Amino acid sequence: MARINWTSQALDDLQAIGDFIARDTPVFSQVFVDKVFETVERFPENDSIRKGILLFV
Repeated sequence: MARINWTSQALDDLQAIGDFIARDTPVFSQVFVDKVFETVERFPENDSIRKGILLFV
């Protein structure tokens, strides 16, 4: 399993996104941030996530 190293910039960006979402829906903000972490943890193992990210970029 690969190890994910979060940069401080990435964590700051995720916090800013969460703060932005929280202005309208604080509960969904936490759900979103949690889901990002869960998805990234599975990223090296899940081919469909990689393909989705490649399509997104």
